[in-house]
Amino acid sequence: MQSPLDKLTPDQISRKARVVAIATALALGFGYVSDLLTPVSSGIGSFLLTCSILLAAPRQRATELLGAVAVWLCFAEFLSTVESGEFQMWRLSVAVSTLGVAMAVLRVQHLRTLMRTSPETVVADLDRRTVCGIGVLPRTDAQLAELRSDEAASC
Repeated sequence: MQSPLDKLTPDQISRKARVVAIATALALGFGYVSDLLTPVSSGIGSFLLTCSILLAAPRQRATELLGAVAVWLCFAEFLSTVESGEFQMWRLSVAVSTLGVAMAVLRVQHLRTLMRTSPETVVADLDRRTVCGIGVLPRTDAQLAELRSDEAASC
């Protein structure tokens, strides 16, 4: 006997996650503006929005998506403050903390992948943020000193 889950494709999951992400964002927005959202429901809604948006946009960086969700949550809390006249810091803290937990899980998964692919490489050498060998991060003092000594030796 086959389960309906056996027939799902990743593309179908991504399309369904887009619908869930939009519905969750609208429901959270309504909850914020109507001031019906409690800290617990904002945390649950934030987690659902995070999971669905990560599934809905698999080619987008997870950190960028979580940053967008954090900005959206802060904006929704601002709209709630404008509507009700009181800022609920605890509700916003719970929602943003939920994003932090999701980020921690993503970082652990990334470290697990690095442990499998490059177990003996120093973490500092695993900076993947380079474009054609040009690093995005500024050079450290040690790297600058090494470059200077190489230039002095070649002169």
